[in-house]
Parts: sequence; C-alpha cells; structure tokens
Amino acid sequence: MAVLDKYGIVSFSTPAMGDMFKCTQRELEGRDVASLIPGLPLKTLTPGYNLAFADFWGNKGELLKFKGHSPNGERIPLAVSLNKLSIDNTPLILLRLLPGSEHAIPNGEFERLIESAKNKTDVVMITDTTGIIQAVNDAFAQATGYSREEAVGQPASLMKSGLHTPEFYSKMWHTLLAGNEFQAVFVNRRKNGEIFHEDKNIRPFIDKSGQITHFVSTSHCLSESLRTTLLQLHHEAYHDALTGLPNRHLFEDRLKQAFSRALRRGENFSLVYLDLDSFKEINDTYGHTVGDEVLRTTATQLKACVRNEDTVARLGGDEFALILLDIHRREDVEIVLKKILRSLEQGIHLGNKRISILASLGANIFPDDGTDSESLMMRADFAMYKAKSDGGHGFHFFDKDEFAGSAAKKRLAELLTAGKRLNIASCTSEQSTRH
Repeated sequence: MAVLDKYGIVSFSTPAMGDMFKCTQRELEGRDVASLIPGLPLKTLTPGYNLAFADFWGNKGELLKFKGHSPNGERIPLAVSLNKLSIDNTPLILLRLLPGSEHAIPNGEFERLIESAKNKTDVVMITDTTGIIQAVNDAFAQATGYSREEAVGQPASLMKSGLHTPEFYSKMWHTLLAGNEFQAVFVNRRKNGEIFHEDKNIRPFIDKSGQITHFVSTSHCLSESLRTTLLQLHHEAYHDALTGLPNRHLFEDRLKQAFSRALRRGENFSLVYLDLDSFKEINDTYGHTVGDEVLRTTATQLKACVRNEDTVARLGGDEFALILLDIHRREDVEIVLKKILRSLEQGIHLGNKRISILASLGANIFPDDGTDSESLMMRADFAMYKAKSDGGHGFHFFDKDEFAGSAAKKRLAELLTAGKRLNIASCTSEQSTRH
C-alpha cells in the first residue's frame, strides 16, 4: 500500500510495497508513481485529473491490471486499486497493489483456504454468498474485538458502523456477485464501539465447477500512527522546513482561496512580495547560521504584523509573500507595510552587535491591479523590485502607468538588475524608509 499526494508522488509506503518492488521504503517515497507503474495515468502536471481518476475507480471498486517497473528495471504484474482520501481537508490518493498472480483466486479446496488464512498477518474474513461469516483468523479478533466463536455464524454487518451509504453496499454486492473483486476503505465499528478504518479487498472464491461459493476479504487497519505520519508528510510538503511558514505550493493554494473568497463576498485583498536587502552580504560576512536566524526572525516578525486569517509564506531564499484579506483601502495596506519595516529593522543581536533586517516590499490590490494569480504575482514582483531600485528599505505599490506599454519588460529587467546590485551592498549601511 502507498499514499500519494495529488501530484502522484509517493508520500508514504508500507514495507510490503518495498518488497514488491524489491527496494526499500525510502527508495519509493518521493518517487513519481508513473515511474513505478508507467501505465497508470497519474501525472504530476494534472493533480485535478489524478484525484478524479482515483475517485472514479475507487467508486467502481474494481482492480486495474498494469505492469510495474522496479527501480532496477524488473517488470512486475500488478493488480491496482485506487481511492481518493481526504485527511484534514487534504486530498490524497490511496494506492493498493496486489501481485498479478493473486488477482484471481484459483480453484481449490475451501479447507485449504481456511488453513492458509490462519497464518496471515492481514485480517481475513470468509463469508458465504449471503454474507454470513464462515471463518476468521486471529488478526480479525485482534482488530475487531470479536472472537472466532462470536463472529462465525453472524452476518458480516456485525461490524457495520452506519457511516456508509446504502449505495456503497449495493455497489459492493453488484461487483462481487458479478464475479469481480471489490476494494475500498471501510469505516467499521469494533465490539467496544470504536470506529476504525480498514483497507479491504474482497474476492470471490470459485470452486472447481466455476461457481462462486464464498467471498474472502483481506484487510489491514489504517492506524492512528499512519494518520499521524500522513499529517506530518503533508505538513512537510506544504511548509518551509527552516521557518515553518507555508511554502510556495501552499501559498499558491491560499492565493486561489483568496480569489474565491473575494469574488464570493465582494471583497478586496492585497498581495505583497518582500525581498530582504543585503541578505547575501549577511551570509558572506557572518555565515549561514546567522543568515538562517535572520530568515527565522523575519518569519516571526511578519506573522506578528498580520492577522491570523492572513497568509505569510516563504517562496524561497530571502523572498517572502503575504496575502492580506478583506482590504478596504490602500491606506490599510500601507499601515501594515510600515509596521513590517519598523519591526524588521529591530533585527537580531550578535553579541554586542545589532544586525538590522532591511527589506523591499511590493504591493498590489485585487481586483484593481489584476484579476488572476499570474498577473497579480508578476505585478507584485515588479513593484517589489521598483522599491529595491529606489534604494530599498521601503515599499512601492504597483503603478499601471509604470508597467504599461512595450517598455514594461525592459523596465522590469532594469529593476531586476538594480535589485541584484542592491543585494551585494553593505548590510551595515543605514537607509531611510521610503514609500
């Protein structure tokens, strides 16, 4: 089993998946699933399609056949099932794999099947074609709290939680009675009343005459530790490791949310880009440890200058971005920008020396300065480098007249060059605040 993010990247995998691909979990995690299962149409550039594809096949409850490729190039026949999951409103994809040879249960003696189930670590439950439990293994008792004696002879609905719709079970029975396998994450209830989640696969057992005589389900519980791991992986994927701020991926998602909120409520919001002045000089003079402390202090001060509903993100290097929601006037943004400059100017203390943190900020306001993400980000960047070219340690609002015409790109290039020159200026120089 593996958990993928919406881009199809393996965020978590079980040791069994590593064994299947003849590699370690560490070698699998962080890989694009398309490199492991080339036929699976999950692409990094189509996150929306990936989630829709997983949702569609998860609802069908059917297994898909593909050829997997191990990191060493070996081809592996696989049966694949997909489910769309959501943990704390984060969309994920649950990928379950079975060796191709296990896709269909071969004809054989029912007694041999029951005997083999006893030694499995997965939860095994065998029912007749009406859903009456015929056999369970020890792992079933550990997972559900029902002993073998309590379970056998009872309907499988013994663990029913009431959290699935009638359509869910109707689809399950339709799939199974047609002779196909059914896979889904079941929300069931233990004997003590606790809710638990099972990643379950149910397969028809066919006798020598070709008739379905039983259904065999194998499953494992999605533990709290797995949930914790997924949440940690999600946090690491969407937050900057040094400052703890949202990273570029989460920032872009927050920006989309800001657009939706503004359009829905008829509000304005401001996008602000911030770039530290002379940060390279700080790193070169005092070392990267001090540079990291400057970045962490910047993050702390920025968060202290805005409201909880606003967003502060680190885009990379010494570049930050802010989304200020529900802005009524340009003067509201100016108040925040001045507060940021004053706060950062306090800097950090290195022994008896104080190192001021100086920054250049560029701001614009939706919808006056842009009605889509790309234009707003580009124009905030333009305004930020305008502030930097004017000497830095100040802020500048986007001006359409400055940006208008064919000379805009040339002017932007000039501002970028000016910004680079400023970044190698002495960090000890004191400059007056401009706006």
